[in-house]
Amino acid sequence: MKTSIILAALAATALSAPAPAPRPQDVDFSSLEFSSDDLSTGPEFGATKESIPVTKPATSDIIEDIKEDPATPIKKLRRDIKAILKRVPGDCAPQPINNGPQFINLEPTPWQEAVEAAYPPTNPSTLGPYKKVFDGLRGSVNQIGYRGLTTIHAYDINACKTLCDKKAQCLGFNFYVERDPSLDPGDLCPNPSIITNYKCTLWSFPFLAGAADNIGQTRRQFKVVIAASVGYVKPYDASNLANFTSYGQNLYGSINAPLLDGENSYLGVKSYPNADVNVDYFEPAVCAAACDAQTAYNSRHHASTPCQYKACNFFDAYVVLKDGKAQGLTCTLYTWTWDDSYAVNGGQTRSDGVFKVANSYTYTNSRLPAPPYINTCPV
Repeated sequence: MKTSIILAALAATALSAPAPAPRPQDVDFSSLEFSSDDLSTGPEFGATKESIPVTKPATSDIIEDIKEDPATPIKKLRRDIKAILKRVPGDCAPQPINNGPQFINLEPTPWQEAVEAAYPPTNPSTLGPYKKVFDGLRGSVNQIGYRGLTTIHAYDINACKTLCDKKAQCLGFNFYVERDPSLDPGDLCPNPSIITNYKCTLWSFPFLAGAADNIGQTRRQFKVVIAASVGYVKPYDASNLANFTSYGQNLYGSINAPLLDGENSYLGVKSYPNADVNVDYFEPAVCAAACDAQTAYNSRHHASTPCQYKACNFFDAYVVLKDGKAQGLTCTLYTWTWDDSYAVNGGQTRSDGVFKVANSYTYTNSRLPAPPYINTCPV
């Protein structure tokens, strides 16, 4: 593990880090303030190719968000209402023809069975850095972080992988077969003949099998269904950030920080996207900006201890998955640097779902050194 400047400075203060606590730190994943439950995205049925750029938040927006809603150990859940997208009625326009293998003149279930017989769930468990998280499902991924779709002319997961390799911020791909209409269904063509499409979607957040819940739709009398869906995700390629040193490894879980000589090093949590800052890809630099903004906020609001305030010296950037779907980027902020032996919070089971942690990466403030408390009064 990299030895950080801040860790050396903290060690010089003669504060010793105790052994990990026996139970996870009190971060209630179900109460994190995400908007992503209402922002699940994916391709429109009938789409054959599209590219979606990431939404990069301005640092000033992150700072203003901290000013209005600083990181605190307890967060209140807030949801946005998803706008309902309405499809324009079909006009029987011909749909793009796929030159790949076709499964024609089959009703939805026989079509799925034929596709599954041709493409059984035996795809490799790994493809380079990618790990298979599901195979052989009848649904496509539908969550936050959609980066685009490409129609491929064969069942070729390596072609889909290559597209993800080339796409900035791509952390996973979903390849599947879709039963589509040959015409845009309308009053004069309510149930057109079948086209079999091979589709590849790219994602900037990881996912599990629970995210593949987009099982199709009925367009007039035509039933769009999906089969042979496989999903792969890869680790984030961590590197140092401006003024922050990366530990560099994808940790088992999020940091579970115990008390430090009776003091809590945990400053609080920020989650994105929220009502004020939109983040639709995994980006630890957002957490770095939040960490600095939290230190600045604390320096201006420390009336209870007039000569001291807590500095953000360390953060953990990770993704919370609820029932397999990424909820967004989570940043937990600390005054103390904790090593990977404290990354033990792999998830929680709550009344409203099963939560898992993915893509946990830690960073240490490399500018200071500074103790957990910064003195502001002259000695």
